[in-house]
Amino acid sequence: MAKDIIVVGGGIVGVCSALLLQRAGHKVRLIDVKKPGRETSYGNAGIFAEASIVVLNSPGLLKILPKLLFNRTMKLRVNHLFVLKRLPWFLKFLSYCREAHVMHAAGALRQLLTLSLAIHKDLITAAGVGHLLRQTGWLKLFRTEAGFAEFRKELSVIKSFGARFTIYDREQIRQLEPGLEPIYCRAVLMDDTCTVSSPADLTDAYVELFQAAGGVVEQTKVTGLSQQDGGWCVECGARKFFADDVVLAAGAWSAEMASWLGYQIPMAWERGYHMHLQPGDGPALTRPIHDIEAGFVMSPMDQGMRVTSGVEITDRDAPPNYRQINYSVEMARQAYDMKHQLDQTPWMGRRPTLIDSLPMIGAAPRHDGLWFNFGHQHLGLSLAPGSAQLLLALIENTPPPAAAVAFSPTRFRL
Repeated sequence: MAKDIIVVGGGIVGVCSALLLQRAGHKVRLIDVKKPGRETSYGNAGIFAEASIVVLNSPGLLKILPKLLFNRTMKLRVNHLFVLKRLPWFLKFLSYCREAHVMHAAGALRQLLTLSLAIHKDLITAAGVGHLLRQTGWLKLFRTEAGFAEFRKELSVIKSFGARFTIYDREQIRQLEPGLEPIYCRAVLMDDTCTVSSPADLTDAYVELFQAAGGVVEQTKVTGLSQQDGGWCVECGARKFFADDVVLAAGAWSAEMASWLGYQIPMAWERGYHMHLQPGDGPALTRPIHDIEAGFVMSPMDQGMRVTSGVEITDRDAPPNYRQINYSVEMARQAYDMKHQLDQTPWMGRRPTLIDSLPMIGAAPRHDGLWFNFGHQHLGLSLAPGSAQLLLALIENTPPPAAAVAFSPTRFRL
């Protein structure tokens, strides 16, 4: 039976949720304070990372924890006051650093990521934006043999779940990407990974599909959620919108909104930055590259060469700290010739991360008609359509396309 559904949150997860629900016959309204796709979803590296299945909280994290806590690497920086304030969260996060959890999470993510990639391709065709899609893979690069040897542990997990990759040596890297400086001794090309040249344009195209079929977008701030007369009321200041169901897909702001209804969501935030630079006059990069040891991604975009930083663990709304992105740009210039910076100031986004590094997709435990779809950490773009398809199956009470239990809100005491 068709429902009136409100989706709160206009990032790529919310947009895909709204679009797939509408394509299934529901009447859908999408609400966000900004234009859809202009918050965290705007600034990613544009990668459909179907093989990014090894979560951050793994046994390897415990080995390098002292180094991370003393901020001796730019791949991950922590605000010590924030760690102390949220110490129970961090201890819980570290409690998942077990081999069994790594394999459990990898299997669940692999299912949802491969499903998402297939749906992305279908939606890109339907939206007529095939020019955004690149099917050239994603290149992970290593400056030292020791760095590559450490990554082999992750490769073994990736291989066990069927992801395809090809390993290259120094000379083969030069042939594959002649524009790179010869500073890398090894590379791993994730063969099936696809990328887009503008995540914002992709989101816009999905929103246009949604609106062309009758979907409604409201650009306004949500200030309240309440159950009324067997349905839901979403308050936006003086305005009120009513629906049968509500999907909460507001990314880093989801935990705050859920708390209005008494839920304690175990969420923290992995902040990240990017800067665009003008490419130099040498051979163009044909795919995104990930310098594993320096901790940055460099991705060719319509706006220029996008350099993204490592992770910053701090309060969601703490003032920006540009130290990591400045370092990332410096390291990226070692790898590839680039001219001037194109952005006046670096962009910053906030990735929502739960204590087990898996998203929360499913029915809210204590409120009929309320659905959660958030906590996708670095994989919002990669997981968005699959998460939406899973959510649709749960709402319609049909067989889910992936292992729903791994993402269920009931895995936590909320």
